[in-house]
Amino acid sequence: MANLELLTEHLGVMLQKLSEAERRKLEMSIGRKIRASQKTRITRQKNPDGSAFVPRKKRLRDKKNKIKNKMFNVIKNAKYMRVQRTAQGMAIGFTGRIAFIARVHQFGLVDKVDRDGPSVKYDSRELLGFTEEEIKMIEADVLEHLAAK
Repeated sequence: MANLELLTEHLGVMLQKLSEAERRKLEMSIGRKIRASQKTRITRQKNPDGSAFVPRKKRLRDKKNKIKNKMFNVIKNAKYMRVQRTAQGMAIGFTGRIAFIARVHQFGLVDKVDRDGPSVKYDSRELLGFTEEEIKMIEADVLEHLAAK
């Protein structure tokens, strides 16, 4: 996160000089690219640091010890992973019940498996987070946009 804060400070002054329409266009473009990158990373079952997600528990495996479905197959779609403009810039996050499920996995919280089931502490699986490539992509897109202006 420190790298992202340095990037914000570095480019913040230049971005303030852009008109509101130009800034909105740039933010939405970057937001869509980040969402696509996050979707790809979730599909590969990787954390932002490159490590693999903690595997599911044994009970979710079939007879051949294979996982039936990959984790987070549905929540990575644009219907649930939304890009929104905020006062500070862009926000990428989840909506509705999916946001609660994502938060439990993101931070490794305790939740019930079923409505009447036992409470379980889930392992942390970082669904959202910046990779080094994404930070470089953001910087390159902003500099490219400013150079074209």
